[in-house]
Amino acid sequence: MRLWCTGIICWAGVLLAGCNGEQTGNKAEKNLDTELVNTLNNIQVENAIITQHTLYPYHFVTDGAGLNDLGQRDFMVLAKHFKEHPGVLNVRQGEAGTDLYSARVAQVQSRLKEAGVDISRMTISDGMPGGPGMLSETIVTTTPQKSSGSSTTTSTRSGSTGTITR
Repeated sequence: MRLWCTGIICWAGVLLAGCNGEQTGNKAEKNLDTELVNTLNNIQVENAIITQHTLYPYHFVTDGAGLNDLGQRDFMVLAKHFKEHPGVLNVRQGEAGTDLYSARVAQVQSRLKEAGVDISRMTISDGMPGGPGMLSETIVTTTPQKSSGSSTTTSTRSGSTGTITR
């Protein structure tokens, strides 16, 4: 009886050891899949940052010229891109005063130089972000009507005009 119980316990141990190895293999595959998804996501995020090529006020420390954590991450993506490609970097002024905005631009220029970017090939401005944006043929105008309190919206798309009254 003892021999039989000992055999069953040994056999169960062998089976459990085999299952454990299988779980380790599945865990390694899961980690690889997770890393692939994260890599693809990071590439998409970096492409969006480059397309936008803009640092906003929220990239900076509140009421300061230094970049916060998000600003440093986005800046590093942009600096890496601008090392190889000339272009325009937008630093949006937002609600910042003239002195603070000038300090932010000076900080960005200094950091670009430190990152090895040739700033003579770049322009830094308070321009709008990049990307496809909205077609200029699409215009929506709202005009209040004086008599009934409703408003009229005129929409122009590719040369055709329509009026909506509310």
